[in-house]
Amino acid sequence: MKAAIVAGGRVEDAFVCAYLDREAYDLVIAVDRGLEFFYRSHRRPDHVTGDFDSVDEAVLQFFRRQAAAEQKPQFTALNPQKDDTDTEHALRMALEQGCETVHLFGATGSRLDHVLGNLQLLGLGLRAGAECVMLDCCNRVRLIDKAICLKKQEQFGAYVSLIPYTPRVTGLTLEGFAYPLNRHTMSSFYLPQAAQVSGISNEIVAETARIAFEDGILVLIESKDETG
Repeated sequence: MKAAIVAGGRVEDAFVCAYLDREAYDLVIAVDRGLEFFYRSHRRPDHVTGDFDSVDEAVLQFFRRQAAAEQKPQFTALNPQKDDTDTEHALRMALEQGCETVHLFGATGSRLDHVLGNLQLLGLGLRAGAECVMLDCCNRVRLIDKAICLKKQEQFGAYVSLIPYTPRVTGLTLEGFAYPLNRHTMSSFYLPQAAQVSGISNEIVAETARIAFEDGILVLIESKDETG
């Protein structure tokens, strides 16, 4: 199963609509203010969740009327005083329903605390064996704990960056990149003898590029510059 979650951060309507039209999601969840995207784009999610402290009240009532008349979307109202975020609740819901791929939209924006918190959530998918991806028009972000190949014709944007999520990533080998590596150890800055090699803004130069490593977890960011 495949799920799309639209949260309350930065949402580029045309970008998200293109994914919804193309990907044939089995489950689409709106999270709090993310519901406003569905109102603007004249779409209806399968499920709505949140404590509803940021969504426009008129939008919320519009979809509540739809739910009362047609039993869709389903609503799950959360207590504002809780230990997890609305987005985490939505992600857990998708994983509990057996989704093996989750695309998370509206997870970036001006609130860096939300961005970093949502990055942490990708680990829930990693632990569950699901591919969870955070997306906006300039970035595709994943956590990886095993080797992966990237095809140049399918890459998202122009740049590939790797940041150690665990304190140390060992045996890192990059093939098919402008800046290759062979069994490199990438580590956090505070560790003794931390490596000085940057993993930022590499580029794919072969038809297929490969990222392999022995141990650890990497943040994989495929990105491009914003235009216009």
